[in-house]
Amino acid sequence: MGRNFKFVLLFILLMSIIPTILGLAQSQQYYYIQTTSPIYSIVPGSQFVQPLNSSLTLYIAVLLNFTNVSSLQNYLNKVYFSPIYFHHWLTPYQFREYYYPPNSYIKSLVKYLESYNLQFLGQYGLALVFKGTVGNIENAFHTYINIYYYPFKDLFWFGLIGIKNIGPFYYFSNNVTASLPYSVGKYVLGLVGIDSLDPKVINAVRESWHLAMDKVKTQSSLISKVIISPITIQQYFNFTEAYNHGYNGNDSDIAIEGVPECYVNVSDIYAFWKLYNIPRTGHLNVITFGNDTSGGQSAENELDAEWSGAFAPASNVTIVFSDGYVGGPALVGYSLNYWYEYYYMVNYLDPNVISISVTLPESFLAAYYPAMLYMIHNMMLQAATEGISVLAASGDWGFESDHPPPNFHIGIYNTIWYPESDPYVTSVGGIFINASSNGSIVEVSGWDYSTGGNSVVFPVQSYELTSLIPFTPIIVRTYPDIAFVAAGGYDIPEFGFGLPLIFQGQLFVWYGTSGAAPMTAAMIALGSNRLGSLNFALYHISYQGLIISPIGILQGKIGWIPITEGNNPLPAHYGWNYVTGPGTYNAYSMIYDLLLYSGIIKSS
Repeated sequence: MGRNFKFVLLFILLMSIIPTILGLAQSQQYYYIQTTSPIYSIVPGSQFVQPLNSSLTLYIAVLLNFTNVSSLQNYLNKVYFSPIYFHHWLTPYQFREYYYPPNSYIKSLVKYLESYNLQFLGQYGLALVFKGTVGNIENAFHTYINIYYYPFKDLFWFGLIGIKNIGPFYYFSNNVTASLPYSVGKYVLGLVGIDSLDPKVINAVRESWHLAMDKVKTQSSLISKVIISPITIQQYFNFTEAYNHGYNGNDSDIAIEGVPECYVNVSDIYAFWKLYNIPRTGHLNVITFGNDTSGGQSAENELDAEWSGAFAPASNVTIVFSDGYVGGPALVGYSLNYWYEYYYMVNYLDPNVISISVTLPESFLAAYYPAMLYMIHNMMLQAATEGISVLAASGDWGFESDHPPPNFHIGIYNTIWYPESDPYVTSVGGIFINASSNGSIVEVSGWDYSTGGNSVVFPVQSYELTSLIPFTPIIVRTYPDIAFVAAGGYDIPEFGFGLPLIFQGQLFVWYGTSGAAPMTAAMIALGSNRLGSLNFALYHISYQGLIISPIGILQGKIGWIPITEGNNPLPAHYGWNYVTGPGTYNAYSMIYDLLLYSGIIKSS
């Protein structure tokens, strides 16, 4: 009797836990794509309206992640911290072989989605583009897509105002986390196109600069009476000594992030170099994918090419435009085209340096489009593994973009910028150069509109924790990491114009950290070597020239110039600050220190 009772009890117990076991097994068979349900997949305060019409056709992109992510991080740690593997870079081919999903996996994912009548439109690196009806997309990804109404005028993220006066508006979004069978979903980083917040609400891409057009030319107080030439800046910041020591960028390549849906007139760029007698020996290349140039001629990228080419005369300069190439405007504005430019550069150009002046708001991406943020982050990881230095303009809108110049309305608040905030990217802030009536430089201060701030995505980094720069914050990842010329002139306010640019055959003047990034990229290119992610070196070069490298403690030259004046509105001061980071630089000494840190030259 007792034995039978125990048997019945055991049977009941087994029957009670079998559904749990089956449930766990079933849940383990699915991969949930968390980045389709970010912090605010449905904007807080939104009102449900109705399901989205199931017969409506949408364009979507499935974004793929790297494989062996933990192995990748271990390799990066070796490359940047181990004396044995220090700066042993991978080639783009090696990186793809080690860390990209295999073709067999991609074929199985495409086959699965095609079984739900989704039409495969093409593969663009790590982005797979499809189109299909709402109903088929919902079935394939086990989700629901609804229409919502946002009744308020301002958009918030992370509890703070992000964009003013953009509502009310309607949009559609999924309300259930998308998922796929594990075997086809395990390398999916994100899914875009199943909501319409961007681009209906905001075109997220911003250019970090301002050009003096006719509307401000009548305000003579904003236009400098003298123009500060590239030659003057080169002489003051000791680029010329670098040239005299043979550092001219020979055999190095600078890649420039293009403004998607735009183009440049190369004759403007050549005219600029001719005007200032730049002894160019490097090549200029423009690479374009797609044919949507509705954004017009990009003065931004002409500025980048003119100034980087002027400061690194022997370096090759390549601008990359992705013009409606990846899914077109139907997919997240042109953010995917923006990403594709990075993908192409790190996989097929493999330059020494990438210069970025086209940027996205970090907190907006973190709140609404983390898939895009982490897709770009992966490209920064790949660049760091290949030894590519990536530099990005910090922005022209003051501390966390809340203090823009009076003649520049940005309309996005409570954010720093991405990929500037990426741990493997060097954010370039701005300095203001005060010129005399004859055009010579009198003094240098922190530019009052140089953007700095704290990341809401990335934690404090190892190089910040061990920094040799006094007062480096150790709270989260902060920026800028270095600073250079963003504005200047004679007898003008700091939001005035005194730096030259040739655009549409005419001489204009400008301000913005957009110039600081390509000039600093040129400084890095002058050494004609791969230095990788610069922050690991920059924060371990002291103001006195002491260098702590994985290969030893070295005595270099004094590369840093601390900046103690200027406000954004937080004050610049000795040591790290939110206006200029560690400060600006003596070009020759900084090149020497970076090459010494990397073991490329020996201490003299």
